[in-house]
Amino acid sequence: MKDEEKALIAAWSDHSRMWKDNKWVYPVISRRAGGLSVGVNLNPDHHCTFSCAYCQSGPQENHKPVPIDVEAVERELRDFIAFYESGDYKDCAFFKDIPAEKKLLKDLCLSGDGESTIVKEFPEICRRMRNIQKDLTPSAGPFKLRLITNGSRLGNDAVEQGLGYLLEENGEIWAKLDAGTEEWFKKINRSPLHLEKILANLETAIKRYPLCIQTMLCDIQGQVPSESEIGSYIENLKKIHGTNPGNFVEVQLYTVIRHTLLPDVTPLPTEFLQAVASRITAEIPVKVRIF
Repeated sequence: MKDEEKALIAAWSDHSRMWKDNKWVYPVISRRAGGLSVGVNLNPDHHCTFSCAYCQSGPQENHKPVPIDVEAVERELRDFIAFYESGDYKDCAFFKDIPAEKKLLKDLCLSGDGESTIVKEFPEICRRMRNIQKDLTPSAGPFKLRLITNGSRLGNDAVEQGLGYLLEENGEIWAKLDAGTEEWFKKINRSPLHLEKILANLETAIKRYPLCIQTMLCDIQGQVPSESEIGSYIENLKKIHGTNPGNFVEVQLYTVIRHTLLPDVTPLPTEFLQAVASRITAEIPVKVRIF
């Protein structure tokens, strides 16, 4: 295996929220974004509306609330992009052996140790990210603004205000949908909410915004999604797609690659994911990518 391939695999496996002295902003080399993704972590306190079995962030308990420093978030974003534009980032240890085409800036992404949409500062953070995009796109190249979300707060008035800024130009929602049935939803996402609520939120969101569905397929302590569970999941995808096919970006199927919250949550073979992808594309005219 070449050094560049080894470096890519290592980078894909390490999505640490830590970058130098930053508290809020961190870079990753993202398989799904196709290059450099600059993450914004609004949940260093790990607060979330889900407690997914496969979560890499660890438990939510025993974390004190962390007030959001909006000015610091913006400063860290602008400082990192200035570092990117300088070209010096290419030679730092984090990026040094990554292939050049994988070091191109692809997005600024709200994605952290919890659910970004639960913080009251969400609309203002989105507004500032949009301002950064307007200010820097000509020199940094075209990059997207993205929200990675579990969908639990989509449709909330404050969240909608924020999305109005974030998705104004070249923006997307990447939303989690891991289940076809309430039973599997409770097992994998472990939320007090109900799957029906999440589905309703996703159908509402796709009416207005480009939407990508991200689906984790894994073995949870000896249990894997059954044939009927996958069938119900595809029926859910059909409903979302049918609401507004033009805004349905793609489905991303992936499996475990990092340490998980629960023990004995393990990856499924590529063949399993390929079989699910084939079932989806046989029934819905959508793009499906496997990671």
